[in-house]
Formats: sequence, C-alpha cells, structure tokens
Amino acid sequence: MTPSSENRIKKIDGCYTMKTTIVYAHPWDGSFNNAVLKVAEKAAGDYELIDLYADEFNPVMSKAELEVYARGKSLDPLVEKYNRILDDTDRIIFIFPIWWYDMPAIMRGFLDKVMLEGSAYTTGAAVLSPIRDISQTYIFTTSSTPTDVLVDTFGDPIHNAMISATFRIVGFQNAVWRNLGAIDASTPQERQEFLDEVKRILEP
Repeated sequence: MTPSSENRIKKIDGCYTMKTTIVYAHPWDGSFNNAVLKVAEKAAGDYELIDLYADEFNPVMSKAELEVYARGKSLDPLVEKYNRILDDTDRIIFIFPIWWYDMPAIMRGFLDKVMLEGSAYTTGAAVLSPIRDISQTYIFTTSSTPTDVLVDTFGDPIHNAMISATFRIVGFQNAVWRNLGAIDASTPQERQEFLDEVKRILEP
C-alpha cells in the first residue's frame, strides 16, 4: 500500500474503510447486472459509481483523441473525471455482462480511453509499469455461456486478457472474478446464491 492510499483509508467506529469505485456497464435497469449493482452498492461502504451507460460515455476513440492519447491526454471530459475518481480509489469493482465471449464495447472503451499514460501507467525500456496502487479488484459478470465453456473453450478472456495483462499493468491488484454463467437457464435460487456471494465477498 502506498502512502497516498493509506491517507485515503478512513477509520470509522474503530474499523478501517476503503474508498471504493464501482464501474458498471449495463443499459437496462431491469437486468440481473443491476441487481448485482444494488448489492454491491450496499456492501461497498464509501463508494463512487461510474455508470458508463447512464453517463453516455462514448467508447469510440476518435482521430482527434488518438492524436493526443500518446501524450497521456484526452479530449473527453468524462475521461478526465474518471481518472480523478480512480486517483482516489483503493478498491475497484467491475460489473458487466459478457457478450460474444468478451466485455461489452463500452467497457472495452473505458479501458482503452481512460487508462492513460502518466495517469495509469508509465513507459520505460519497453516495459509498462503501474502508477496507481488499487489493492483490491473485483469483477462480477454474467454470461449466457456456461463459465467452464468461457474458460476452457473460449480462452478465459477475463483472466487472460483483463486480469493478467491490462489490470496488472494499470495497478488493479489481487483481482477476484465471479461469473454467473448460463444465466438464461439459471434458477431464482442460483441467482440469489450469486447475489449472496457478491455480498459476502464485498462486506468487511
């Protein structure tokens, strides 16, 4: 833990609490992902919500944005806002559906546009190194595909691309992933058990 992250941790009623950021990506309030979000919000304590669809975040990198991206800059005010939030984050929670065996485009665009050089990472001798020290990372997803098929047949995209590569480089540490696979065929009991697990993982 860095000195700056130590300063962000608050002691309330004898217990230390961490500043949590929730990054949420689902367009429909009636989705199961929204139910996961509500559980996470209750369990998170002191948190900030980045709701990509509600914010109307544009995941597309324009030509003008690409021209300044290499200098660690952005033309999108939301990118600047999100980076300020991440600078004040000790624990990060991602909630999104898995579509076509990967994250939604809006979540991919969040990583593409917001993880800026000089804010998220530094470059030296062809090695990317994290700037932030976000000590706890949680990823809660849903998929029509069974989880074991995602992992064994489709290359385990969350662990291999997201956790082992991108998150390692930008300082999102100690990642834990939970997925409710085959959600279309899931029972009310299975969905409730998943929500209970989210609560159990996130509560102090």
